Amino acid sequence: MWTVIQRRRPLFGARNASSYASAFLDSIKDVGHPARHLTYPKATPFYEQLKPIPSVRYTKSFLFLTALAVSLAMDVTWRYWPQKQITITKEDGTTEVAYAPRPISHRLLMLTMHLGIGASVAAYLVNKRRMHVHKVWLLPRTVQKKQGKTPSNAPQEIKPTIDVVVKTYSWHSPRFTFAYNPSVAGFTSSGENVTLRVALEPGKPENTFILKTKGALVDGKAVPRILAKDSILSSLHSKIV
Repeated sequence: MWTVIQRRRPLFGARNASSYASAFLDSIKDVGHPARHLTYPKATPFYEQLKPIPSVRYTKSFLFLTALAVSLAMDVTWRYWPQKQITITKEDGTTEVAYAPRPISHRLLMLTMHLGIGASVAAYLVNKRRMHVHKVWLLPRTVQKKQGKTPSNAPQEIKPTIDVVVKTYSWHSPRFTFAYNPSVAGFTSSGENVTLRVALEPGKPENTFILKTKGALVDGKAVPRILAKDSILSSLHSKIV
């Protein structure tokens, strides 16, 4: 007599576990997001960068090489950084100079300099990721303008506005959203690229972000670099002005 044993299929396949986890984390991150009521992030980005600069693309490699170089420099400084100690005269009349490690205070000062240089390079690389933009969404919406006491049947003025959603390459808080207002934000030409300057908090200085034209998509379409800047600015002008 044969007994048939049926296996229960798992509720969630191991292959899809990571996708469920990432989707769950994304849903948590988007809670309370100013633009969560919009079609973000399914909407086609107005701007998307496909080929970031090497310092952004290979940040981890550069950080590793920086840490390796600093550690080697510190090791050599601590163990082998010498100073002239004494001059020895041999029996045949020749002289020989003997060396010894420098005082601990000298070596500690040099180690501090190595650490400072390494920290400066790391801060530069991390700041580059924060400044360079990966994607930009322009999401239109309408807002009812606040008015004083008016009759209940009086039509309320509808004021159109644009929510600008920006995603940078930053590892910490890469996304931010603001309602476009020429007094607090502006897209301007800067050499071959486009610069976004925006004050993210009232009373704070403006933050500068870079939209590279090389390897950029505008409204989901590839644009030659020589035309990318004009295409970005003209399209922005038609959508937000």
